[in-house]
Amino acid sequence: MSIEKTLAESVSFEGVGLHSGEATGCEVGPAPPGTGIVFEVGGPAPTRIPARAQYVSSTRNATTLARGGAAVATVEHLLAALSGLGVDNARVVMAGPELPILDGSARPFVEAILAVGLEAEGRPRRWRKLLREICVEDGDRRIRLLPADALSIHYVADFPHPCVGRQSIRFDTFSPALFAAEVAPARTFGFAHEIEALQAAGLGRGGSLENTVVFDAEGVRNPGGLRFPDEVVRHKVLDLVGDLALLGAPLCARIEVLKGGHALHRAAVDALLGDPDACPFESAV
Repeated sequence: MSIEKTLAESVSFEGVGLHSGEATGCEVGPAPPGTGIVFEVGGPAPTRIPARAQYVSSTRNATTLARGGAAVATVEHLLAALSGLGVDNARVVMAGPELPILDGSARPFVEAILAVGLEAEGRPRRWRKLLREICVEDGDRRIRLLPADALSIHYVADFPHPCVGRQSIRFDTFSPALFAAEVAPARTFGFAHEIEALQAAGLGRGGSLENTVVFDAEGVRNPGGLRFPDEVVRHKVLDLVGDLALLGAPLCARIEVLKGGHALHRAAVDALLGDPDACPFESAV
């Protein structure tokens, strides 16, 4: 029987928030069975914000959760790391308004979690198993979810830049080892001509070449170049894994995405939650 897991020990992270530009940090630690992923925000009597879809307040350039006047921003990379490694329960104590962006990927989170290890908790793990097709569209963007016995992802990204263009990647199986090696290292990215407008809107203030892949008219600005030739679409898969964690349980489905993003991911999660007969909980055996 597959059982729930949590971290064996706590791990801490410090850095800058990608969008706020403020110094921030968090401690990610063990939590009891059945807890899920919960953020604790503010002071000696913190507000607890479960990583669930009903607490999403914004998907503009990142995913923000809010409850009772408290909020935590840019949660998707940590959620992807936890979900991708099979962590069911964790307590995330925040020391700022936003998760630290670190190197722009989920790799630092993954490496720290693997270093302390996971602990089995004795409670059967629950999954959400898709029973019928669900499709969400927005113009030429689309997410199609189909019944399957395990998670698989086919993602297509398309950007009008010569270093990006149309990128496609398919993972017919999805395991913690695959996530750690093939998805977690892919960094967030942006285009130089969009940065001024982003910062004028109060976003991207903590972005730098140390945490963001930047494409300009000549190519990739980052001195080290890309980690993968198709790093853009791999990062899109990373964001999808993080956003799917808001379902509150791993998903068994075949997922096909064309030109997705946080808003479309959120719409797909809402569609799944809005049709519980199509995507019920099941215990894994």
